[in-house]
Formats: sequence, C-alpha cells, structure tokens
Amino acid sequence: MATKSASSPPYDYDDRDSMVAMAAPSSPTPKRPIQLLFRSKEAVELFTLADTSLSSAAAATSAAAAASAAPATPSNKGGVTLYKGKTTFHVLNPNGKYVYLHDADVGLIQCDLSVNSNNNNNNNNNNAAVATLFIQDSKSIQLAKCSPRGTFLLTWSKPNSSNVENLRIYNATTGLYLHGFPCKKSTLSTVQWTYDESLVFHLVTNEVHIYNAHTFQRVGKVRCSNIASFSLPSVKGYAANTTTMNTAEAMMNERKYLLTTFVSGSKGKPSRVDLLRYPDRMGVESTTITSTNSSTSSTTASIEKEDGNAVNQKSGPGLASKSLFDAEEVHVNWSPRADSALVLTQTVVDATGESYYGSSHLFLLLENDIKRPGYGIATSVTLPTEATKSVHGSIPILCANWVPNPTIVGPIPFGVISGSMPPLASLHHGITAEPTFLFGRAHRNTMDISPHGRFIVCGGYGNLAGGMDFWDRNKGKLIPRRMMVPLASTNSATSPEATMSYVTIKEASELSITSQNPAVGHQWSPDSRTYLISTTSPRMNVDNGVHIYRYDGGLVDERMLPWNNASYHPDKLLCAEYIPAPFSAEDEEKEFYYYPDRPQSPPPRGCVEVTGDAAKFVLANLASHNNGRTSNTGGSSGGGSAASYVPPGARKSATGAGGGGGAYVPPGARKGGTAGSRIGGGTSLAERMRQEREDVTSKVSGVKLTKRTGPVGASSVTSAAKVSGAGAAASGAGEKSKSALRKEKLNLAKEKTEREAAEAEQRKKDEEKERIEANKADPEKRAKKIKKILKQIDEIKEKVSSGCELNDDQRKKIESEDKLLKELASLGL
Repeated sequence: MATKSASSPPYDYDDRDSMVAMAAPSSPTPKRPIQLLFRSKEAVELFTLADTSLSSAAAATSAAAAASAAPATPSNKGGVTLYKGKTTFHVLNPNGKYVYLHDADVGLIQCDLSVNSNNNNNNNNNNAAVATLFIQDSKSIQLAKCSPRGTFLLTWSKPNSSNVENLRIYNATTGLYLHGFPCKKSTLSTVQWTYDESLVFHLVTNEVHIYNAHTFQRVGKVRCSNIASFSLPSVKGYAANTTTMNTAEAMMNERKYLLTTFVSGSKGKPSRVDLLRYPDRMGVESTTITSTNSSTSSTTASIEKEDGNAVNQKSGPGLASKSLFDAEEVHVNWSPRADSALVLTQTVVDATGESYYGSSHLFLLLENDIKRPGYGIATSVTLPTEATKSVHGSIPILCANWVPNPTIVGPIPFGVISGSMPPLASLHHGITAEPTFLFGRAHRNTMDISPHGRFIVCGGYGNLAGGMDFWDRNKGKLIPRRMMVPLASTNSATSPEATMSYVTIKEASELSITSQNPAVGHQWSPDSRTYLISTTSPRMNVDNGVHIYRYDGGLVDERMLPWNNASYHPDKLLCAEYIPAPFSAEDEEKEFYYYPDRPQSPPPRGCVEVTGDAAKFVLANLASHNNGRTSNTGGSSGGGSAASYVPPGARKSATGAGGGGGAYVPPGARKGGTAGSRIGGGTSLAERMRQEREDVTSKVSGVKLTKRTGPVGASSVTSAAKVSGAGAAASGAGEKSKSALRKEKLNLAKEKTEREAAEAEQRKKDEEKERIEANKADPEKRAKKIKKILKQIDEIKEKVSSGCELNDDQRKKIESEDKLLKELASLGL
C-alpha cells in the first residue's frame, strides 16, 4: 500500500476494514478531511487534522526513539491563515463551506473554506485570496447566525433612526439583503426557520408570525398571550415529522412542523410550555392563511386585501401543555427525529436557598401519546433514585442531551446529569423517560455524545477540574485505552523483533482522565473519532491552547498536531471548533452518513501488547521518566506536555513525606492514604463523607436498568446487571441491609447534630467577641442598650408579681440581669 500523505483524511488506518475499503479500486471519493477553525486575537486560521490513529502514533514514537533527540517538526505543521486582524465574532455555515468573520473596523467578512480544504501545508497570509467583504456598511453588526441549511444569514445591530429594521436577513452566499424586522433586544432567537427553510417564524408581542421564507409573505400566525419565547427543531424529522406526497406542491401543503411556546407566569398564574404543530394544531386562537389562487402575485394581493381568495383558517388545539409553577426560563432540546423535545426549566433564584444557580426541572414533550394516538403528551422525566438529593428533596439537573443519531433502531435515548455534587449521569428511554443505564456518580456537569451516537464523554468543565470519562454506548462500558510505548521501556520478555509495544488500560478506576488545563470549549469531531478540549480567553487568560483526544480517551501527541499551542500563550486564543461536515448533494436522506459510523479500532499492526508484570514495569518506567508526576491522560509516551500514566502500584510508594514523587500530603492526612490519589486517612467529617460518596459511586457505575415484572406498585426499574469493571466489582459486595442503612442514617443524623451544636457554640463565642469589641469602640451606645434591657427585665418582674407565666426567653433575660449590671459598671459611665 502506498504511503499516506499528510493531507489524507484522519481515519484510523489500523482498522482492517477501513484499509481494505481504501485500497479497493472502486472505493468512493475520499471524504473531506477533518478541519478546525482557530480564532485568536491576531488572526483566524484553518488547520487540517492528519491521521490521529495509534498506527500514526507508533510511527512518530518510533522515529523519535531512533533519532534519540528532540522530534523534528512534522510536515503537516502549520495551517491556512484565513484573515489577519482582530475579530469580534465568527459564524460557521452549517454545511462547512463558509465562515463569516466580523472585524469592527472593516465589517462582516466571508471566507470560502472549500478553497483551502486541500491546502493544509501552505501558510497563506493573503487575506484577499480567501476573504471578501460580505456586507457593505456592516461594522455595527453585533450578532449573526445561519439558517439550518445555511441558505440565509441573520444579523442584529443596535437600532437607530436610520436602522429601524435592525434584525436583517441576507442570502448567505451572495450577501444580498432580503428582509428585515425591528428588534430592540440583543437577541437572534425571535427569528427561526423550519429545518427545510421553507417557513420562517418571527416572534412579536403576544404572537408568532409565520412567513414564506422565500417571498416573506405571511401565511399564518400563532396567537399566544404573554409569549416569552418559542423554539423550532433545526433538523429533519424523517418520517416522524413530515408527511411526504407525490408532488412537490402537495408535499409543501401537507408538511407539518412542530414548535414549542413558553409563556412566563404573571399575577399568580403559572408559566406554561405548549407543544404545537403547524398548520393544524397551533391553538384555537391561531390561524393559517390559505389561498385558492395558485399565482404568486394573486396570492400576495389576496392576502393583503383579505378578499375571497384568502381564507383565515382556524387551527385546532395544541398537542400538549405543561404548567410550570417555578420556571422563569426554559431551554428546549429537540430530538434528532424532531418528534419530541426535552424542556429544561430554570429559576434564577432558588427559593429554598440551597443553590446559587437556582432550581431546575426536566420534562419530555411527545408529539404522539402511545395511549392516545393523535394527541401529544407532556411528562416529567423520571430521575434515578440513586441521584443525590438536596436537603429539601429536590434534584438539580445539570445537563440533558439527546443521542444525535436519528437512524438508530427504536426510540432515541437521551442523557441526563442530575443530583448534587457529585451528580449522577444516566441514559433514559426516549418515550417513557425512565432511566435505562447509569454511568456513575462523579464531578461531571456535561455529557457530550458523538454525532453517530456511539461514544459518550461525561466531563466536568467550567468551574470543575476538567475530568472526563469515555464510554461506548453500544457496549455499555468504559472504552479501554491503549498507550504506545517505545521498546526500550519494556523488559526482555518482549519480542525482540518488534519496534513498538503498547499497554492496554482496562480498569474502570484508571480510565478517568484529568485535562491538563481547565476546559472551556469541548466538541466531538464530525466523524466521531476525536474530541476537542480548548482553554480560551477571556474565560481563562493563561495557557490557552487546544488538545485533541481520541475516542478512547488517549491524548494525541502534540507533535502530531498541525498547530503549536505555545504560540497562543498566555491569552491569545478566543475560540476553536471543528468545521461541520458538508451536506450530501446526492441524497438528502443519507446526509447523516457523510462520515461512516465506525466501532472501536483493533490494535495497530506491527505492535506487541505488553501485559502482566511487564506492563507494570513499563508504566513504572514511564512514571520515573516523568519525575513521578501523575496524570491519567492516556497519551503517547514519546513526548508532549502531558505527564504519563502512573499505575496504582507505583502510586502507593509515592508518599508525600519525602518519597520519590507525588504531591505533598500533610502528616495528619497520610494515615491510610496515598499521595498519588491524594486521599487522606483522617477522621474529619469531610473525609468520611467523601469516602462514603466514592463507595456509593462504585455501586452505580455502569448499571443497566430493566423493567421489573413484579407486583403492581413495585419500583418500575431495578438493577439488572453490572456491565463495567466498577459495576462488576460492586456486584460481589452486594447491597446494604436495611439495618445497616438504618444505622448509617442514625450515625449521619448524630454527626449532623454534633456539627450543628459545635457551630452554635462557635457563633456564641463570635458574638461575645463582637460585643466586647463594640463596647471598646462605643461604650455609651452599649450602656444605652443595657439600660434598655434592664428596663425590660423590670417590666417582666412586674408580670411575675401579678401571676403571669414566663416563656424561655423571658427567663433567660431575668437570669442575665446580674451579668448586665456588672457589664454596665465596667463601662465606667
């Protein structure tokens, strides 16, 4: 087979089936390579990601070992400079052909990405060759977005006397102005297109107006008093959302589009979310404008004059509705089949005072109810009983995402991360909304599902430490991770003929990954083979850069990447993301398969797996080579900034008391702990609670839930199988008995009582200290207050003489009389 060039698509060539397909004479045209767009404070660049498979990693590591020096810069280093200068924002066209940049000194600029798709080795600094001014006099534009198919571009700028229609629609290819709407708020959500861009919906006061997206003639309206927002699915619903006809005209007339509307509560009335369908189920107050004239000009005149050729047809009631008593805003996430939606409601302030981020609830809206065909339904999502609850019994919801593949068999599942820290990640049935699989409890707040729906990352980003877990949804297991190591790191038991070897990490407890820097951006590649983690400004103004992980969690060596992260230090990178996959021009139904859905790749050719004691020896050598630094990044060992993996056996010897490595651990926390894991052995309440959470986590990680066939009233789900390493280990331990749970509950209650008593005692001491300080600062003010209290005591004594009974506060006040008199005398006034 011929050697693969640097510009070849980033496929894992260690996959035997892929190699055969690529070598076949009748193989299709190679797919567009995976590309990334970087926007920094200095320029906008386009990079092509070369082969990131383990085979490529083995070649790079072998070459570095043979050279016995610093690795040379690979031939694919560098990208294409699309535009030089500082930009305020950028928008990628959904088909991946254009990117729109905004320079406050120039205006809105269009860059054609297809021109540079095969030019990853050229440092093109000529802006005129790739970038052109898209819209004249567009310096004032502040926001922009594309329609679902990339045909239209919507922009917003501040309104003024000469720019009344400040919400404007342009042709996304030519920049031709098409239509405008007035909009005072800085938002683009008031204008939305249907997935096929045949209709455009515009939100106004108490109504949503519906227009033909090409002629901008109104064809209907949704009447909804106090409407705050609405949402349309941006993906094709396949057969579930569209009724196809024989002719194009009939199909246009018969297509039905779902939408949701949100009405905020007012004057004691609750908020409400409605599931509607255009044109037949938009609510009784809504209408659709139909015409008996087939001519476009006649139709326009009839609608304007509302004569006999135009009929305002009343619509039927909505499909489903849900009243929300504690919702100030909603986030709607549509199913990839566009026949259902997840509605996450949130309040800005939590009335119970438990959460800084407010309270949240999750609902599922379905177009078709199984029990009542032709009607929709709104149900609450059943959260797992294993999710940690707050003091008042509520369960916070951090994330809710659909599996994005609409072609999978059966109902589309969705993932949820819920519960107090550490929350629980779970998969749910797309119709019943019941949990079907538990990923486990960890400090995670994001669930990213690959475009094909096979691989899932549970990550902790933003304010969390950046931990990640990579799962295979089809297998229900954490993905084993292979690490390439040079032959020199192995012992003599390894085959002398081999030039490279690898170690496979399978233990669930060792597959959790810690990112090098706090993660701001995160995204799956369009082919589901790599995962991007970025640290960008202004969220993080230090160590800006982009790291790429393979689908199994292995960190791609920076030598294999076409960019240099050091050039963006400390705070130059503003954004980094993958270029979307192009739409298929041949068959719209198959556009989802632009990149094939591929399973986990087999081991790379020409490499020997190191197992048993030899594997421990290899990992220990890598740990000592990196001065004992510990990191579960799973990257290649041939270089890069990542510290290498350290096995549990090596970590136990790295005590913080002056041992070979690891972070320092205070003496009070060394008992029974390890430096590598940073787990102390102290008896503090925080330590015991942490250990208890970790013990519970091991029992819910990788748990598959199935229906129970027991009596009526029993739990609808039960633990059926432990399918991951952690789950298998927990299954042998068994569940706790009722007496053990009761005893554990009593111990926790006792600890809580003791903690509250200690806190009360501390508060009392603090108040006494503050009182003494106040006396020193202003004795006259304190004396005045004491005399007031003494007067109250005299009044209480008069009540006692008259036969009145005293409460506890009155008795305490009388008992404090002597103390107050002494304090008054000590003031010397």
